[in-house]
Amino acid sequence: MTELHNIACSATAEVPSLAAESRAAAYWTVVGRAFRRSWINRLASGWILLIILIAIIVPFLANGSPYTVVIDGQREFPLFRNLTRADWIILVCGSAAAIYAIAHWRIGKRPGTNEEVRATRVKWLLSLLLCAALISAGIWELKHDYLDVRDYHALAKQGKLQDAVFAPLRWGFADQEPLDVDHTFDFPTHDHVLGTDGNGRDALARLLWGARIVLGIGLISEVIALVIGVMYGAIMGYFVGTADILGMRFVEIVEAIPTLFLLITFVAIYGRNIYMLMVIIGLTSWTGIARFVRAEFLRIRALDYVTAARAAGLPLSSILFRHMLPNGLTPVIVTFTFGVAAAVTSESILSFLGIGVEPPTPSWGSMLNEAGNPAETFRWWLAIAPGFLIFLTVFAYNIIGEGLRDAIDPRLNKVQ
Repeated sequence: MTELHNIACSATAEVPSLAAESRAAAYWTVVGRAFRRSWINRLASGWILLIILIAIIVPFLANGSPYTVVIDGQREFPLFRNLTRADWIILVCGSAAAIYAIAHWRIGKRPGTNEEVRATRVKWLLSLLLCAALISAGIWELKHDYLDVRDYHALAKQGKLQDAVFAPLRWGFADQEPLDVDHTFDFPTHDHVLGTDGNGRDALARLLWGARIVLGIGLISEVIALVIGVMYGAIMGYFVGTADILGMRFVEIVEAIPTLFLLITFVAIYGRNIYMLMVIIGLTSWTGIARFVRAEFLRIRALDYVTAARAAGLPLSSILFRHMLPNGLTPVIVTFTFGVAAAVTSESILSFLGIGVEPPTPSWGSMLNEAGNPAETFRWWLAIAPGFLIFLTVFAYNIIGEGLRDAIDPRLNKVQ
């Protein structure tokens, strides 16, 4: 009996400790664990991270300019010299994101309360954002893009390059084979693993560089939509009444605008501009986020802590964006991932129709266009890779969205 009593006491003692451990775990830590339980969620996240990594370091993966070379007895570094302002800014932002990811992980391993960990992470985030913004502004203001007219492939054939170190893929997205050898629409060979397009450009190099367009269109346009949708939905959900009625009527007007027709009209009048395409997609895709935020704020505004915040005389901005928004933003994150997938699809459709990015800038949709018409001349080897990557990327974003939705759902995400 004594032994059974001791076992029962020890088991009873373990219950509070487990409960305390569960309470000590931060909300997003619990969500992250639930998300990572599924192998397909991990696989989809890994694919998106791989695409992001390729988009950041692609100048060092596929480039016709060598890292370093000796020409006429002078040591030069053409690849670094030829990096554009956009290349340097992307590298700075990517480095800041990598540093923050490492800091976020290491801070989580330190002892301390959730509030201390969260405050330290916020400090790191704000510091890195400020540094990246200042460095990017300096690069944009001081750096001038260099126009290198030398053909390093021709110089290498002529034996004028010494100690040249090239990128793994010795072709940039705009580098062409000489016109006199007619290497257009080549079938995959040793020199061009995925073949060449109608201008003699390497298909694999253009495929890698196209990752930037896909991510840029998807993420930037959806961030614009996120900012507008969150602010607009918060105002509607908090004030209700006339503000809510008029706000919802405006949402319905925006939803009635045909985005594809608007994009085609803009391109026809002003020409192709990748940044304006991002803005237009963002300005016409925020309504779904606004509806979600409005619904959450309608629920949250009646809770006790919001009433207490009003009674304490807190400013409206503090009530909306410091107390209510963090508790109503959870479903918006899921919507954001689905929105990115929709933006990637929209960009691919536009580029396939020939009204997307300006040539010679590569895009997976424009590469599908270059493969030809299946009813006439269709080059399947040029269509398989970009089509498959578009499918995988959109599928991965949707998988991540569904995984987050299940992880956030309290009925499915239970602490074991």
